[in-house]
Amino acid sequence: MCNICGAPSLEKAHQLYTEGLDRGSFASGCLVFTQNHFHVSKQEAPFTLEGLKEELKSLEEFPIYYLFHSRAPTNSKDPSFNYCTTHPFNFGFHFVAHNGIIQNFTDFNGHQEFNVDSSIIPYHLSVNGGDIVKAYSKYKGLLTSWIYDTEKLYVVKAGSSLHMDQDSFSSMAFEGSNQIEEDGIIYEFTGLNFKQIGTFPYNNPYFLL
Repeated sequence: MCNICGAPSLEKAHQLYTEGLDRGSFASGCLVFTQNHFHVSKQEAPFTLEGLKEELKSLEEFPIYYLFHSRAPTNSKDPSFNYCTTHPFNFGFHFVAHNGIIQNFTDFNGHQEFNVDSSIIPYHLSVNGGDIVKAYSKYKGLLTSWIYDTEKLYVVKAGSSLHMDQDSFSSMAFEGSNQIEEDGIIYEFTGLNFKQIGTFPYNNPYFLL
């Protein structure tokens, strides 16, 4: 499986990302956002802390949050590195990084236009006006993911693992974190912590992964 993680400091976020590389290191993606801007980076080799610091010098504002994804291909046509098949995916103003698999991906009209099952999530968010419940209620499978809509950050827990402390999260357990057991939960980052803001119907087909 993949690893998703995030934290409000680069050092902690990168540590969570590095600790999760054993789950998959075929490709890596990073999204950093400030009050008015965001920056996306994707590459085949793992991100280094020094390299990211140098890359992010171009940001004109202080970053608010750092988000990562490291990839273990599951449902894609080509497992080799390709910028267009590397998380995060976006459609319009919605960016998504997903740890899991959408089992009913091929049931959706137009699925042939998407090379990775995860890439259909931001499309469904966009056409549903950003309504996470409507979008995620369509899916069967493992759906834990982070969502950034250029204004707010959300984390969805549905099937695949999620560990959180007050303001950070990862697919893997980390010091001070709690494992989130309940599924079908939507969290929003308030700027200080994560707050549960909604739920949606969900049945885990694997029970635990």
